[in-house]
Amino acid sequence: MTAFEETLDQLCQLLAQHESIRAYQAIEMKVQQLPDLQDQIHRMKAYQQDAVLFEKIEKSQAYQAADEKAARIQEDIENQPIVEDYRAKLQDASDLLTYITKRLEEGINEELNHGK
Repeated sequence: MTAFEETLDQLCQLLAQHESIRAYQAIEMKVQQLPDLQDQIHRMKAYQQDAVLFEKIEKSQAYQAADEKAARIQEDIENQPIVEDYRAKLQDASDLLTYITKRLEEGINEELNHGK
């Protein structure tokens, strides 16, 4: 294993232990174990796919009906407290990863620009 691979492995291990990543993973598990929510998500995606199909074949009334059904289900999903919590934790984890990626990029660019 190269030094780069070892360092990358260490970074991944540290990230896996970070509070925001662990919180996201925990809420993700909870969300996956809610059959009613998973059913709503599945139905919403199906209506969205139907809407795209109806739009392509120029069935405007069917498109509008499918799009409205998908939007209603999406609103129901988004207003559930667990989904709001999921999104907040997802944003926290995403912010952490964005910050780390930016710092790595800046460090690498600085090293490259200074010929090291």
